[in-house]
Amino acid sequence: RGGKRVIDLQSGAVKVADDLCVHPHFTFEDFKKTGFYNNQNEVRVICLDEIQVIDNRKYAVSLFFRDKRISVLSLLCCDEEYSHETEEERKIIHDMILRELNIIGYKKFSWGQISSNYDPKGNISSICVEYY
Repeated sequence: RGGKRVIDLQSGAVKVADDLCVHPHFTFEDFKKTGFYNNQNEVRVICLDEIQVIDNRKYAVSLFFRDKRISVLSLLCCDEEYSHETEEERKIIHDMILRELNIIGYKKFSWGQISSNYDPKGNISSICVEYY
């Protein structure tokens, strides 16, 4: 499983699993052809049931579609357990993962942008890959 980069910065592609590679032109129809499709509705956030291993790290993965095209891929590192009180510490891990890609905070590309976020209202940290 080693060797998979979290994200290809040139193309915006993220290989989540062998049959799920999210990229800027990824559609809900593409998602339906994967083993992860389970009659989900493209209007709702789609959270994959199982933790995925990408670049030797464990992630909870969510997909957001807009007009049947990928809008946001959310990655939540699950290598460590965080409580409600310590969730903000997960952002430190996400920042470190992005620093390994030479991204500090967030970075824009021709295909979209990547950012490390902490939402205090929802008390959740994530790496967001937003597609234009």
